[in-house]
Amino acid sequence: MTGSQTAQMDELASTKVWGNPVNVIYNEDCFTLMARMPDESVQLILTDPPYGIRYQNNFTSEKLPYLIGDDGIDYLTFAQQSYRVLQNNAHAYFFTRFDKYPYHYQCLVQAGFAVKNCMVIEKGQGGNTGDLYGGYANNCEWIIFCHKGRQVFQKTKLLKNTKYNGKPYCRNRNAIPEYKTRFNCCWFGSDYPKSTYNSAWRLKQGFKHPTMKNAECLAWLIQISSKPGDIVFDPFMGSGSTAVAAVQTGRAYLGSEIDVLHYQLAQQRISSVRENI
Repeated sequence: MTGSQTAQMDELASTKVWGNPVNVIYNEDCFTLMARMPDESVQLILTDPPYGIRYQNNFTSEKLPYLIGDDGIDYLTFAQQSYRVLQNNAHAYFFTRFDKYPYHYQCLVQAGFAVKNCMVIEKGQGGNTGDLYGGYANNCEWIIFCHKGRQVFQKTKLLKNTKYNGKPYCRNRNAIPEYKTRFNCCWFGSDYPKSTYNSAWRLKQGFKHPTMKNAECLAWLIQISSKPGDIVFDPFMGSGSTAVAAVQTGRAYLGSEIDVLHYQLAQQRISSVRENI
């Protein structure tokens, strides 16, 4: 970020009153929003920022437009702002890709985050991108899981322990809990939700977003890493899956989406979820 851009962000932060809004998505650039946000104003970050790859779904019947910002963002400034607005002793999840992981990892560590894991979560379908005859299908999402300070996982009822019998592992040990309190970093198979929706389902719903995240998967992460009433922040809200998952799990949401069509889709999905709660 240039000196003039930094000065502009400082001016925005000093002249606009925050007012602690919740359950709001702003139709604006995330850097503009984050400039207004006070330090430590959210309890969880869960987001899928642009990777700078100009993703295009070339091998489908409906070719969707490029995502705004996917020619690259100032990732280091984004990481620094994310660290600043996140409450201490809290978690953050950043979707990434195998070839962008080293740079994103470096930026997040430089910003102050402690990177705990790289999660790998199965997609709703295999990827039809890249070299179709000389490369493996991209059927998974990568997520960089970070701590600011340290926070233990919340107790949930998401997944039962297969060895649960109410008895201790051995003498002088606590009994095996009924539900898992520690999860694998690779989520594959029928026990775990997929990271994305199947494209056939997305097209049937009429949702025109090429990389829609599965709200059920995000809801698992939200329940593991936050408490009811906490604010879940997604600066790249896209189709609104993070907000949908927050509503479904009793959390508040906050975010931004620069593309007006995707912003409208997010509002539509949130309204539909609220009507059915």
